[in-house]
Amino acid sequence: MYLGIVTKEADSNLACISLSAFLCAKRRIKVLLLSMEMDLSQLNNDISFNILSRVPANMLVQLKVVSKGWQRVISDLDFTKIQMKRAEPVSISGFFFQERFEYCDIDVENLSYIPIGTNQPEIYQNILAFLPEKVVILVSSNGLLCCRSCIPSLNPTIYICNPANKEWISVKWEKIKRCDFITFSFDPYSVSSFNATKGYKLIRVIEVDDLISEKEQLYFSFEMYDWEREQWVRSKELCYCEDSLCTNKQLISKGILYWLTDAYQILSFDIENQISLLISLPLPLSEGYSSEICLGESDGELHCTMVSEDSILVWALVDRFCSKWDLKVSMPLKLIEQWNPELVCNLVERVAKTLAAKDPWLHPLAFKDGLLFLRISNSAYTFRVDYMNNLKLRWLCNMVDLGPNSYIGPTVLPYSMSLAPVAKA
Repeated sequence: MYLGIVTKEADSNLACISLSAFLCAKRRIKVLLLSMEMDLSQLNNDISFNILSRVPANMLVQLKVVSKGWQRVISDLDFTKIQMKRAEPVSISGFFFQERFEYCDIDVENLSYIPIGTNQPEIYQNILAFLPEKVVILVSSNGLLCCRSCIPSLNPTIYICNPANKEWISVKWEKIKRCDFITFSFDPYSVSSFNATKGYKLIRVIEVDDLISEKEQLYFSFEMYDWEREQWVRSKELCYCEDSLCTNKQLISKGILYWLTDAYQILSFDIENQISLLISLPLPLSEGYSSEICLGESDGELHCTMVSEDSILVWALVDRFCSKWDLKVSMPLKLIEQWNPELVCNLVERVAKTLAAKDPWLHPLAFKDGLLFLRISNSAYTFRVDYMNNLKLRWLCNMVDLGPNSYIGPTVLPYSMSLAPVAKA
């Protein structure tokens, strides 16, 4: 049995910590307080603030029910900001997974959540049931999710929500276009009591095809959402490029938007200074490399995961202005097979045969803080790429359990549980 964000059907949804783990956390904190010769019910607010601010968010979600005093402390905005600093690094709680139709523009409504760090892997289907409609997930940032209405929709909307406390706000999505690409970032340290949306960056990238003097011009334009005026503001910056953006192959790191294109370049956009440029991948995609590229973030740097005939390669971007990359990790597939004989076999041969396929044997799908989510054959695994002395794969689930359209082009988002309140529009 798992406790998480609750609604009776959907209410054992985001179950990131087990009942036993919850009770164990309560006991540890109670023992700590007793060792300080204090009665739990008479705990001074300043001391409780200090202790609770060092507890991970996935435990605090449950500890809010211990007492009204703790609920008041844990729900405080100042507490949330301090807790996110003191409890760093924020560990990944799980992964959101959503299928995509390969040959159809209609969105798949089915959405799964796979918690990690539990003894028995589970899949939960109704995590976002508190939203007013079915949604497509777009991006995860410091505990908040950005989603949009499934298309077709009578009233298309963009949602910013926190699955941990089921708070959400909406932004009307006017002039809906499938060539609009939307992303979002949340900086919890920028939030203030006076301007709760200060840490929100909602960006729309638009692919434009103009005919000027009978000459076709293709470029990207950028729009930022102004939360005070509740309207989109277009940047003067244009990035001329003949590529198209890959669906949900993007992230924002240190105020820079990175988005993979279908010609295997990376579009970057400095949100503050409104400067864009195109970044080359660390290696040209030629024979011997998979076309499946996974962008992610670790230590505040953009990372790019690629698969060769015999290795998994993880690169970090050093200088975006000259497309300079540093090879952080090169993991031989043979070594991974030796560490996991009960899970994989003939890995090198099978990967080499399917490098150019739409559904390669090995497909990296998400990367965050050294943790790689990947599909190998018909199963999903996680893998710590920064532990070269331990190459054990952790089995999560069978791909078929995530839906019939889970093999080609799914959206996979790493999620870190947070207590961050959602600003009210």
